[in-house]
Amino acid sequence: MIGRVFMGRYEAVRLLGEGGMGKVYLAHQLDLNRQVVIKVMHEHVAADPIFRERFQRETMLMARFQHPNAVTLYDASLTDGPCIVMEYVKGLNLDLLLQKNNRFSPGRVGRIIGQLCEVLQAAHDNGMIHRDLKPSNLMIVDFDSPRERLKVMDFGLAKLTYSASLEEIKENNLSGSNFEFALGTPGYICPEQVRGDSVDHRGDLYSVGVIMYELLTGRLPFSSASIMDMMIAHATDVPPSFKDIGLGRQIPSIIEDVVMRCLEKDPNRRPQCARDLAEEYETAVAIVESGMESKLENQPPPGMQKPVDPLAFVQDPTTIAYVMEAWMPESIALIKLRGYASDNYGNVLESVPGHIRLEINPGAPPRSSWSSLFGRKPEHLNVELNLRNADTGRANNLFIQVVFRPNHISQLQDPVWRSRCSSAFVELRSYLMGK
Repeated sequence: MIGRVFMGRYEAVRLLGEGGMGKVYLAHQLDLNRQVVIKVMHEHVAADPIFRERFQRETMLMARFQHPNAVTLYDASLTDGPCIVMEYVKGLNLDLLLQKNNRFSPGRVGRIIGQLCEVLQAAHDNGMIHRDLKPSNLMIVDFDSPRERLKVMDFGLAKLTYSASLEEIKENNLSGSNFEFALGTPGYICPEQVRGDSVDHRGDLYSVGVIMYELLTGRLPFSSASIMDMMIAHATDVPPSFKDIGLGRQIPSIIEDVVMRCLEKDPNRRPQCARDLAEEYETAVAIVESGMESKLENQPPPGMQKPVDPLAFVQDPTTIAYVMEAWMPESIALIKLRGYASDNYGNVLESVPGHIRLEINPGAPPRSSWSSLFGRKPEHLNVELNLRNADTGRANNLFIQVVFRPNHISQLQDPVWRSRCSSAFVELRSYLMGK
């Protein structure tokens, strides 16, 4: 197969992998001199009458769907392969990235899931359902950096194949790649698919829930040596709580609540759209960051002996404190913070290793304007930042405590002041993390 030219212009260069539907090759597009990816279907897939019936219609829909977080489909042929030609994305799939990191912090999960929900919402609005979401289908570009960007692969491919029910799987004794061709990946399959019920966009949201569970805990909610047992568990069993697997104190309950809502057996009890899910999770993370210490994401799953001491900041009840994570040297953080202070009519008052103190006045009019001369001047905000190396084995990985200190103690009960602090933190986080 290496060296074969598909459709007269795509030359297969190297085998990248193999799945239930076919083999994936890195290829060179001769007329445009660019790298692409070709998925060549297995014989049993190509011979399936439903596949052949749906191929042209579904690949046209896939090619029309354009989104920054979706891998673009360039070309397809039913006679030469059959195969589909896709955008080549240089990165690491989420499955391998999870193996590298053990598990992720809630904030990092939120950044990834936020992008996933954005592309899912766009797809669902266009009547497209993925049907086979899993970490190996999610590519991460610029991984292990604050610029991590997600690209979803294989949009619409699952619809090209026959969707079997649990009873038909039993009757035909399917396993391995034949199982994935007929039904999907068992570790991430939604209950309604197992039951043979109709599946809508909320089936994708169940799979997102499984992915969130795995990223946060380092393990799947249901695992078994038997594919059939795993499928039945998705359809009937309650997922183990984070407490049950030894992570109850390390993952906030409000985060767990969002995940467990996605894993409801009844689609009507899940978030009803990807946008709602993203907002629920983002809100949960904001609440955690406003009132809790951050947890180290690189702590291994239960049973693995690799202890990591939690990062602890001193808590002062007379302040409002947030904790965030950033990937940059402390010197770069200082440069960004000077820009943040300048844009908010303030200054850096103190900067020593591990500690930065700012005075800002977000929302204040320019000093030369009439309103600054005669209008009511809002009080400045006193901001202190405590920086510590996360010690996760990755260079330039910081945990930052952002402390807002009131000008007088009564401000702690002032909702306007607290709202200004919250807004200032969100903007500061954007400066540091590009969010």
